[in-house]
Amino acid sequence: MKKIIITSILAINCLTVFTQKSFFYNLSTTLSKNESVTKLYISYEIAGIKFKDSLDIGKKHLTLKKTLTQPVAATISTNSSKVEQASVMLANNNLNIILTDNSILINKSKLQDDFLYLTANDRIRPNYFPLYGELSAKNDTIGLNKLGVVFDSLKNNDIIKSYDYFKANKTSFLSLFSFNRYTTFFADYSKVEKDFAILPMWAKNSSDGKNILAKIEGAKSAQVNTLAKKFVQQSSTGQKISLDTFKGKYILIDFWASWCAPCRKEHPNLINTYEQFKNKNFEIISVSLDSENDNWQRAISKDKLTWTQVSDLKGQQNDIAIQYGVQSVPTNFLINPKGIIIAKNLTSEELYKKLETLLDE
Repeated sequence: MKKIIITSILAINCLTVFTQKSFFYNLSTTLSKNESVTKLYISYEIAGIKFKDSLDIGKKHLTLKKTLTQPVAATISTNSSKVEQASVMLANNNLNIILTDNSILINKSKLQDDFLYLTANDRIRPNYFPLYGELSAKNDTIGLNKLGVVFDSLKNNDIIKSYDYFKANKTSFLSLFSFNRYTTFFADYSKVEKDFAILPMWAKNSSDGKNILAKIEGAKSAQVNTLAKKFVQQSSTGQKISLDTFKGKYILIDFWASWCAPCRKEHPNLINTYEQFKNKNFEIISVSLDSENDNWQRAISKDKLTWTQVSDLKGQQNDIAIQYGVQSVPTNFLINPKGIIIAKNLTSEELYKKLETLLDE
């Protein structure tokens, strides 16, 4: 009889795990000693949609209970620029927040410790951004190359840590997050299919999980010698641009973002290539994975990009990126006048040589 009871309990527990469709977080805080802090914000993004929960501390609203469709990384901030924001993982947890004059303190937990371990480099990179700006302004290629080595080291460390964590913690609430951390750097997203298959069901059925699967299928169908998928998206100047807009030309579909340093580093080379071949049946359609219009428009202007720019401002959930299975940038596809993909992920030098062969005849 005991065995039957235990089996029944296990069955109920398993059913609960696999049918769970919602998650939650509970947050509580105390009144801040800093009277200028009157608002507490919890910001996160799921499948390209941004959310911003809040507490009105000024009116002594000190607790918050929210349901979620999936575990998600979030940023906690206040209405005061003097208080440094904090990162947290929201996943069936109770968060106790203490506000000091200049920081946000979050109670310790295994989930939060693991999350901070995986995101440690995110708090290191910003220290180098001012230097990157200075070197870029001076066009110091030697300094930029050295800094590039530092960024590559941080990236490689991210890949190793997140991959190892994913393999060792497949059922963790951080499994989807760690999966995204290391697969972001895959040039061909179809190669993540086997790892996606071992994610827990809640992760596969989540909004982000469904987008990942769509990208995997997109990557599998956007290989060399396949027909390029048609799309329509709004340009930076407000026009509707489709792949057919430039039908009959060689087209480079270039995926980038304003926050992507390697993308912007390549822009001078891409400008040179475009100027050389734009009157020889060649066109570029750049697809931005930005989510903020101002950042996108500012980067276009600053980098002096004159070819067609499109975006739906959904970040990495850009509709064209999903169609083509693009997760990392820069990524590109070269399409011939018949609409066939003839090359992928060409370096600036490879692209120039390829176009020389195709167009200088």
